[in-house]
Amino acid sequence: MRLKTYRVATMPEAMVLIKRDLGDDALILNTKKVKTGGLFGLFRKELLEVTAAVETAEESAPQPAVSKAPPAEVTETPEPQSQPTDALMEELKSLKRLIVHEGPEDRLPEPLRPMRRLLEKQGVDEAVQTELLSELLQTVESDKPVQEAFHAELVRFIEQHQQTVQNDSPSIACFIGPTGVGKTTTIAKVAAEQLLEHKRTVGLITADTYRIAAVAQLKTYGEILDVPVEVVESREQLAGALEALKACDVILIDTAGRNYQQAEYVQDLQKLLPDTQHIHTTLVLSLTAKYEDMVHIIGNFGALSIDELLLTKKDETASAGVILNLLHHYRIPLRRIATGQNVPDDLVAATPSLIADYIAGELRHA
Repeated sequence: MRLKTYRVATMPEAMVLIKRDLGDDALILNTKKVKTGGLFGLFRKELLEVTAAVETAEESAPQPAVSKAPPAEVTETPEPQSQPTDALMEELKSLKRLIVHEGPEDRLPEPLRPMRRLLEKQGVDEAVQTELLSELLQTVESDKPVQEAFHAELVRFIEQHQQTVQNDSPSIACFIGPTGVGKTTTIAKVAAEQLLEHKRTVGLITADTYRIAAVAQLKTYGEILDVPVEVVESREQLAGALEALKACDVILIDTAGRNYQQAEYVQDLQKLLPDTQHIHTTLVLSLTAKYEDMVHIIGNFGALSIDELLLTKKDETASAGVILNLLHHYRIPLRRIATGQNVPDDLVAATPSLIADYIAGELRHA
């Protein structure tokens, strides 16, 4: 591994020298301001000290052409010969993580510091911050404005981690989730979407008999949309309702909102759903919830096959960082986000560009 330290007036000057000497694969390991020269401590000049490194190949690499530009002050650390390449690269990655997250903020180039503060404010966890900012370290001095580069990196990250729903038009879909996330309203939005946009016939089933208001609410939506509604309390009744609605193109099932941080309620849900028939299961979570609570709920649903994630209440929070966390740590497809109470309008596709706007909008429109 070759290490070089440069003392330059500006970061763009350093980037030119690093690319010239170390190539496009070089990584910036550290940046700091230093003072040099002067007389008796006076008239000292402030410079930027930048340390960069690149992995070296086994064979000799061609020497870079000599530049006629005035040389910057450069010191080179000899390549260590004793360590294997894999160990060196792991060390390099560790140093990159140190710069991005574990060290003081002034290790980051100035243009990236607002991005780090924004990611922390949005609740993005350390692993995701490190991946995003490490990539941005390589492009911060490109011709693209840093806000645009940040948005583009968010889109790339989301595209890389977002899973595709295996069946985006299931004939039977069950919506599960904790109390207060807006499952019943969300089901009404999905039903209206199927009716109006896809011209499919819809049947509704509610198993939320714990709340009388929930049954009445879904029946009201059924009357408005002119679709049949069945009420069930057991697996046997659910089987009968599915049989009664089998002529419908799509059947949507509402379940009781419970405290699914308690495993026994998940077991109750398992007893309701049939063993012999696969039902597309959508986990509904609110963006106003703590990420730690989401993790606990998803963990408790491990015995169930969650086919899709749907996030609600985007209109009630300015924070969307948990979306990045969920995409990074769980292989659960995210297809739609609910942005308000209006049926059917406030249900949008969770595109990478839209999610990136949620995260970076504060910077892009500043």
